[in-house]
Amino acid sequence: MAQAVQVEENSDFQQISLPLDLGSGEHVLQRIRLEAESTFGAWYELYLVVTPSGFLIEKHSGSSRGLSRQKETWFRRNLPDAERKYAQILNSKLNQKRSSPRKYKVVEK
Repeated sequence: MAQAVQVEENSDFQQISLPLDLGSGEHVLQRIRLEAESTFGAWYELYLVVTPSGFLIEKHSGSSRGLSRQKETWFRRNLPDAERKYAQILNSKLNQKRSSPRKYKVVEK
């Protein structure tokens, strides 16, 4: 089943700065930035954030040519489940045999 993705148009988002608005008691456990050798300079950032009530896996993606980005967030109650989801997303993006023409590489941890 396809999920709706929120696209932010004309935002002042800077892809180099941390795009998270962390609340009280929240902090980043893991962060990684991927970039693809693509016409539009596709990039992908993945965060694992601890919150007072569980864990968030947050994905930000976009291109270096545009000001728009996409953001998706998944919630997990416990760390093992959150780490499993984070690894699943990361492995799918780094899989060089994936069907997508975009092949991502790690540029920043």
